[in-house]
Amino acid sequence: MVSLSEAYAIAIGHHRAGRMGEAAGVYRAILDADPRQADALHLLGVLAGQTGRVEEALSLIAQAIVLDPEAADYHDNLGSLRRTAGDPARAAAQHARALTLEPGRAKAAFNLGLALGDLGRMGEALGCFGAALRIDPGYGAAALAAGRLLAGGPEPGVIHGAAERWLAHALALAPDSADAWAAVGRARLAAGDADGAVTSYDRAARLRPSDGAALSNLAMATLQASGALPEFPRADRPEATWGEPLARALDLFLAALERGAGEVAEAALFRTAVLTIHRGMLDDARLERIAERARDRLRRAPGDGAAAACVAHGLYRRGRLTTASRLARRYLRGWSEEAIRADPQAAKWRQVDARPVFLDALAAYRPRIAGAGERSMPVPPAAGGGAILLVSVDSGYWRRFGGWFLSHALRDPAGNRVHVHVVNPDAEDHADLDHRCAAQPGRLSWSLERIDLPVHAPGAETTYYACARFFVALDLLERTGAPVFITDIDARNTAPLPPELRDGAGWDLTVMRDRRARGPFDDIIVSFLGVAPTAAGREFLGLVGAYIGWFFDRGEAAWTLDQAAPYAVLHDWTRRGRAPRLREHEFLRLPWFDFPVKGEG
Repeated sequence: MVSLSEAYAIAIGHHRAGRMGEAAGVYRAILDADPRQADALHLLGVLAGQTGRVEEALSLIAQAIVLDPEAADYHDNLGSLRRTAGDPARAAAQHARALTLEPGRAKAAFNLGLALGDLGRMGEALGCFGAALRIDPGYGAAALAAGRLLAGGPEPGVIHGAAERWLAHALALAPDSADAWAAVGRARLAAGDADGAVTSYDRAARLRPSDGAALSNLAMATLQASGALPEFPRADRPEATWGEPLARALDLFLAALERGAGEVAEAALFRTAVLTIHRGMLDDARLERIAERARDRLRRAPGDGAAAACVAHGLYRRGRLTTASRLARRYLRGWSEEAIRADPQAAKWRQVDARPVFLDALAAYRPRIAGAGERSMPVPPAAGGGAILLVSVDSGYWRRFGGWFLSHALRDPAGNRVHVHVVNPDAEDHADLDHRCAAQPGRLSWSLERIDLPVHAPGAETTYYACARFFVALDLLERTGAPVFITDIDARNTAPLPPELRDGAGWDLTVMRDRRARGPFDDIIVSFLGVAPTAAGREFLGLVGAYIGWFFDRGEAAWTLDQAAPYAVLHDWTRRGRAPRLREHEFLRLPWFDFPVKGEG
């Protein structure tokens, strides 16, 4: 028969080795022999807490305290359990009692500091951490906790003061502490030092390479340091430098998920991928890896719009636009209109419809929005004279860019003709345009449209200014028999169009393409799109107008509809083997236009 001290030794041996069942059995055997064994109750309570049975642990340790109210470690461990259970006030009282009973107990001072920190009593908490270090100068956890508390407080910039000193002390005691380096990274990120955060998080990740959270934190810091996030712009990080850090962040998120990182990292992966796609910086191989994970994510979290967008973009990249558009529309079926408009990717993908049945129906569709307003043409284009540059704006954009645009577009006496379409102009705009047209007879014309946009285009008023130009372009094409080039009023005409474009000879469509695979709504950029007065040109323009009108008529129009429509129609023609005579030019690399406003971003 073993003695009581031997039984305790056996139980504690099991406990320390992680053999919790065996340890619990011995503790209970001791209590069966003597129910007043306070140490057995206490240790059985500690074991229960370690295995997640918090209520049982609280009861057992409280019974131990009744039997031995002067045992400081009982009070200290009961306090830690109360803090775990979300009761920091009672936890603090229990730790304070332990410290009263044993003033030289560094662990009790440390635990009291944690509880006081939870209560927002920062000064008292820091005093406790300092006390723990005075009792035990090697107690690095106390210095780390103090640094974390300060860095996460209401003034995170103190990382450059007191928090920095605490964390430096923690690292002096444990230079290879991944937790300490991660705390420095978090504090530096909160203080706006993203580069310093990357260095610190990178050190933490190298020290703990199997820790998914460490890799996820490094990815987050890398993103912020890149300057690519709209909420954290950096003048010293121009767009040309974003590709490498964005790729690294995506790889880190993927590695973090492989190492057990949770939903926060997974959601961040897809949001970052969408951002990278939008910037034209995501290669096909990475997108395939991300899209595969996104499919799994959507089975568990069907409300993740960024994950759905990654799947759709992957299909688009592989030439499966019809499948991508079907997937997006099926996925969005359960979304509210408010939710779709709040998610830019959802709003864009809803407007991509490459289904043959839909595109077939466009030939007979007459959009209501095209006739909803009242259009007039105070100064129509003159007969003859070659191609027309068409801009469509509201009053504000006309006043902001109109004079600047015309000063370039009409500068050359032998240059292009220009037509300005203004939606809802006031009397001042009317007089201004009449005056300008009189000064440039035969070169400048204009039209206007009066429409109650909130009634006919709810939530898509700005989109309408960009889309109305397709309806006007078809009208101009029929009126003049001349090529029409849709462009933006914030573009700059640097030279007259060449004769073959001005005359419409040998081509049906002229497009500017962004070949960075940013999506079907960003491939054809309608900052420059020309349509010749040919049968194919007229048909194309009519189908694009019907496509645009279909979405407006159903209240689903949103930004980039003017680019999704021509892309979808041209894609459908190509899929069916139709071959319009097409001239393509690279995005922002036209010999006759540049785009200084767009180029700034």
